[in-house]
Amino acid sequence: MITWITEKVAIGEYTDACNREALLEAEIDCILNLRTEDAVGEFILCQQNNIMYFQICVGTDEKHIKRELWSAFTMLNLLAEKYKKVLIHCTAGLDRAPFVVALYLANMELEHQGDYPMPRTDLKYWMIKAYKFIKGKRPQIREHVEWVK
Repeated sequence: MITWITEKVAIGEYTDACNREALLEAEIDCILNLRTEDAVGEFILCQQNNIMYFQICVGTDEKHIKRELWSAFTMLNLLAEKYKKVLIHCTAGLDRAPFVVALYLANMELEHQGDYPMPRTDLKYWMIKAYKFIKGKRPQIREHVEWVK
């Protein structure tokens, strides 16, 4: 199920990204895939049905996941600036995608307050607030504040 977190950014799961009708109905013009199952490289770009598809390999290896998630966060920032509506998904929309969106929301809040770049001391506080906001819209997510650098 696609869950809109902001007017521009939604969290979903793999099946949402494959549902052409739902994507068109939601007017999604960009998808950011964080699944590892399809990964054949670090980064993939293609276009289908007037939707741009991007993929960043985000695995489950604790040694690399933080770096990979921060790359995904950077990509989400760029995509949200360029496209009207972005769907970000991992396999089930429970862990990786919500983390990146929480980071995105925390960053927006810190920018709004003039605290940019993100001070690491405040980031966990804002991540917890962002997760609470996301959970209000998508209750099934799992929080991973431990992934904050």
